[in-house]
Amino acid sequence: MIKVIFSFLLLFSLTQKAVAVYDVNENCKTAWMLVMDLKLDQARKLLASEIKSNPENYYAYYLDQTCDLFGLLINSSDAKYDAFVKNFDKKRDIMDGKDESSPYYLSCYSEMELQVAVLSIMRGAQWSGLKKGYSAYKKLYRNLDKFPEFKPNRMLDGFFNVGISNIPPFVKWAISVFGVTVDMDYGFKVLHENYLAQKNIKGINAETALYIILAAKINKTPEMVYEFTQSLDPDISRTFIHTYFRANIAYRTGRNEEALEILKQIDHNENDFSDVIYSYLMGKILLRKLDPKAGYYLARYLSHLEKKEYLKEMNYNLALFNLINGNRQKYLTYCGIVKEKGMDLNERDREALYDVRLDYPPDVNLVKARLSLDGGYLDEFNNAMKSFEENHEEILAYEIEYHLLKARYQALRKIKLVAISEFKKVIELGEDKNYYFASEAALSLGNIYENMGRISLAKEYYEKSLKLYKNDYYEYIEDKARKALNRL
Repeated sequence: MIKVIFSFLLLFSLTQKAVAVYDVNENCKTAWMLVMDLKLDQARKLLASEIKSNPENYYAYYLDQTCDLFGLLINSSDAKYDAFVKNFDKKRDIMDGKDESSPYYLSCYSEMELQVAVLSIMRGAQWSGLKKGYSAYKKLYRNLDKFPEFKPNRMLDGFFNVGISNIPPFVKWAISVFGVTVDMDYGFKVLHENYLAQKNIKGINAETALYIILAAKINKTPEMVYEFTQSLDPDISRTFIHTYFRANIAYRTGRNEEALEILKQIDHNENDFSDVIYSYLMGKILLRKLDPKAGYYLARYLSHLEKKEYLKEMNYNLALFNLINGNRQKYLTYCGIVKEKGMDLNERDREALYDVRLDYPPDVNLVKARLSLDGGYLDEFNNAMKSFEENHEEILAYEIEYHLLKARYQALRKIKLVAISEFKKVIELGEDKNYYFASEAALSLGNIYENMGRISLAKEYYEKSLKLYKNDYYEYIEDKARKALNRL
């Protein structure tokens, strides 16, 4: 009997130790909410206190790195990135080999490696980033074999399936090299199931909800999560990050006024991180509104920007702001910056570089029309189109874009036959020209015919979109056409 009791006590003490070294306790849950509120300094202080009082709580080390990740994704210099990688190595020296039987061990290891991989690829170190990402991938699925129902495993499983399905073109070859297989629909299903299973756990629920939103953004389908962002519990939706992404999703789905009202709820003066990210989105929202205050926020963002990502995009937005406000010289100055500075790894920057290299100057009224249509300002769109019709140069690219904008407007109003006619006009005028207009028109026709149930015609136009696609700077066209063909 004594032997049985002793064995029980020994087992109990071992179990307690296993829990203690990856303890998602109240401090860690509170730190998660602080991260979601972008109060990164407060989160770091709380985690430092947790590590000091409980140095074997390795979950706190993982969360401390996640804290740094959020800051780097918003704004970072090369020096800060290098420090992040060194701190990853230091944390792994502390964590490696500690409580390897815990399901958290490989899960946290995998996510920490994935974070380094993402930042490495973003900074142009594709090969080292891909190797780190593949290492994270292998660790996750080794852990899934051992602990198939462990929730953090499931979240990363879902995210890997969506993320790798949308890997950028310049590293897409890595999928075949590493022999990775994924299923995007499965990925979204798992992410939603994982959120529902943990929606009542403070901090963790905000993280699992964020992964769903990020997956939809990576997949370029923000409309998929618009209703989801509206349905989140107030404790989640009121955090800085989720308020920001509610505004971002509204912006991405053409609900510009709604995006503006949501963003105004944010107190962006609390720290530099919140001010930078606030200025980024506010500048773009106000630009679509043709608001004179857009220039202030666009310039404010650039004045605080340390990283090279989005430098081209935001300088081009500032160029457009000056163009529509009558200062063509400043427009040309900012276009020069787009050509010379920054990186062209992310889609927004590549689009900006494509636009400034076009062989014709943009028409001011067409620029106003496109911005207004993107924001859902249909009266302003019609006014700009009328101004274009009354006074414009005889340039073929203008005529093609004019018909594309008319087609998009009619499609938005669900006047399908007129939209179809206009999209076909775009293809007729532009299929042998080196612009994206005809390829986008074919993609839109594919969408219309698919929604009408005319699948053979939908396939025909999706295939035509790919055939007409000639420039990778508007990669969403090719990406969406390929996904549509796979879907059908």
